[in-house]
Amino acid sequence: MKRSVEKSLFVILVAGFALGAGLTGASALECPKLQSPGGAGAASPDLTAQLSSKDALAQIPGIFASLQQQFPGVSKPILVDYLIASYCPVVKANTSLSDEEKMARVKEFADRVVSKAF
Repeated sequence: MKRSVEKSLFVILVAGFALGAGLTGASALECPKLQSPGGAGAASPDLTAQLSSKDALAQIPGIFASLQQQFPGVSKPILVDYLIASYCPVVKANTSLSDEEKMARVKEFADRVVSKAF
C-alpha cells in the first residue's frame, strides 16, 4: 500500500513538473534547480555524460541502481526527481530540438524513470 501511495504522489509531482515547465512560457523549457539527493552539503553526482548519450533511456535502470547504492536510505521519489532534474538541462541544451520536442523528451524520460523505479 505504501508503495502505491508513494508512486501516486510521485506521478503527481512529475506531472506538475511537466505542466509547470509548459506554463512558464511557450518559448523555453525550465529546469528545476539540481539538489543533491543526499541533502544539503552532500555531493551531487554529475550524470551529464551518461544522460547525454544516445541511449540515455536504456541506461535508466543502471543509473538508478547506482544512485540507490550511492544514497542508501534515500526514498525512490527523491532519486527519481534527481535523475529527471539531471536530464532536463541536457535536453534544454540540445539546439536541434524545438521547445515542444524538448518538453516531450523530458516527459518521456520522466515516464520511463517512474516506471523503472516503481
